[in-house]
Order: sequence, then C-alpha cells, then structure tokens
Amino acid sequence: MTDILETRTHLSLDNYADVLALADIVRATGRCVACGPAGHAVRTDALWIVHDRTSSDLGSVAILCARHASEWARGGHVL
Repeated sequence: MTDILETRTHLSLDNYADVLALADIVRATGRCVACGPAGHAVRTDALWIVHDRTSSDLGSVAILCARHASEWARGGHVL
C-alpha cells in the first residue's frame, strides 16, 4: 500500500491478500470485477484492490485479478 503525498488523490492498487491479512480475515479466493460473473475464482494473493482515493465512498473499491490490474496500470488508470 503506497500512500505518498504525490499520489494521495489518484487510484491506487493494493494487494487483496495483504489487506485481508491486516484485517485478520481469512479467505482463499475471490472474483475479479473486470472478469465478470463468469470468471473463475482467483487466489487472494493474486487479486488487487483498486481504490479511488479521491472519494471517501467505499463503493469506489473494486477487486481485480493480476491480469486486469496490470492492464489498468499499463493504461495509466492507476498509479
């Protein structure tokens, strides 16, 4: 989780397994929102949370698989 002053107001990617571990929650798999409901369950250590830090609304949080997270990062959508 990177929270530096220069990127505080951008989208960020955080590893889903790390966030669950910090919250003391155990979960083996999750689903990527970009893969859709037909997508396969993915291990949590391969999932990323994308969060719009410009909004305090928790509805701005989404879970992405490594493939979609890398596509979003390459495309400049997240920092």
